[in-house]
Amino acid sequence: MIIRKQLWLSNFITIIITIFLLIIVSILIGRNYQNISRFGLPPKDFVREEASRGYLDLLEREIRIADRVVNRVIRESPEVLEDIKYIQQLDAFMNASNGGIIIRKNNEILYYSLFLSSLDLDEETMNSQIQSFPNKKIINFSKNIYLEKLDFRFSDESKGEALIVSDVTSTLENLAQFRYSVFIILILFLIAIVIISTITTYILSKNIVKPLTQLENAALQIRKGNYDFKINTTAKDEIGDLSRTFEETRKQLKETEKIKRKYDNNRNELISNISHDLKTPITTIKGYIEGIIDGIPSSKEKKDKYLKTIYQNTVNMESLINELFQLSELELKELPLNFVSIDIKAYLTDCVEELKFYLAEKGITLKFDADYHEKEMVYADREKIKRVILNIINNAVNHKASIDPAITIKLTEKKEEAQIEIWDNGQGIPEKSLNNIFERFYKADKARSANSSGTGLGLYIAKEIVMSHEGRIWAKSQEGKGTSIFFTLKKIHDFSKMIKTEKNNEKNINY
Repeated sequence: MIIRKQLWLSNFITIIITIFLLIIVSILIGRNYQNISRFGLPPKDFVREEASRGYLDLLEREIRIADRVVNRVIRESPEVLEDIKYIQQLDAFMNASNGGIIIRKNNEILYYSLFLSSLDLDEETMNSQIQSFPNKKIINFSKNIYLEKLDFRFSDESKGEALIVSDVTSTLENLAQFRYSVFIILILFLIAIVIISTITTYILSKNIVKPLTQLENAALQIRKGNYDFKINTTAKDEIGDLSRTFEETRKQLKETEKIKRKYDNNRNELISNISHDLKTPITTIKGYIEGIIDGIPSSKEKKDKYLKTIYQNTVNMESLINELFQLSELELKELPLNFVSIDIKAYLTDCVEELKFYLAEKGITLKFDADYHEKEMVYADREKIKRVILNIINNAVNHKASIDPAITIKLTEKKEEAQIEIWDNGQGIPEKSLNNIFERFYKADKARSANSSGTGLGLYIAKEIVMSHEGRIWAKSQEGKGTSIFFTLKKIHDFSKMIKTEKNNEKNINY
């Protein structure tokens, strides 16, 4: 809603400034108009006559006042218009406003204003001009000289005419100046509006268009597959929120691309490892079977050795396929878990007994040490925890010590969980690789592991299973001294919850 507020605010400011400028323009025009405000319109008859020509000339206000004065005199006491001194006073008043008066009696000039002589209008020419327009009330002598004729009767009933002459040159000049001033003011007003609109547009473009352009360029970069850029914004509006969301999306896409590349590399490595791990036992199995077919093992003991080798390679292949199957279940989040209450001490004791024979064949000594209260049960999936233990032990077997190899399983009781440690006195893991051993397909020493079985999935699968039990898993190691891998399982404190969950598990199994 902030952008909408900005738009409303910008429009409001533009309107307010426009109104303010209009007030200023009105004041300026009014002041200029005052310079010609003393000028008025000519009489109505003149307006009607001249409007047909498409324009309206202005006469000075004083002439209109003189017109009213003369009309009043004509109505009330026309005899004073025979008084030369009175007419001279009236003429002097009109001379101050660029005007004059002519009094005619029986078509003869009784008084002729000196003002007209200064305009090079002689008495004879003026008299003939007046007589040539006997019925016109307004006579236009030249561009700027006008004459208004007022008919009346003298006291002796003789025909009289009062002619008011006006020079409107200064009026027209003032009018032209007024029009020019209005034109300049309007131009300045338009320039001010353009400047205000430009500033408003610039501010809006800076706050809206520029971020949108940045987002457009970012979208083009993403479409090209380039995520190595950054969208910087400090805006608090909707576009700022959009930019921050876009930046988060960019980071996620970059991270996704990084994970995808890593996944592709891991997949290629997995394919390579699987190819190697399958090719070797298959080749071995094929060779021994061909030997048996060809009758190479002449004795029963040698034939049994061939068969045992074939069997062991088959077991290794089965283990590899099982790991791949579990990896697939983990990736698809479809690993089935059957949680039950477990006496962890008894459980580990059984596991050790099962593993002793397997490890003894490889020349490895297995020990078990427990510091745990037997009544503290844990909640776990028996088969999956066994897989964790086997994966860790197989990792220790693949990197066992060359002299007197040994593995120790140690159970320790913690406040909220049971901690299992599996230690070996093998080659150890470099410190720089210690944090990576639980990643998919990771092998700490690829050259040293090339001759060992496994795909680098065992510890990754162990980690995922432990995490699905809401436990923790980590490792400690010293090169040349051995490695300890720890994982934890939560204790059971809510017995009713355990029973309820076990019943649910039973229903799922039955189903």
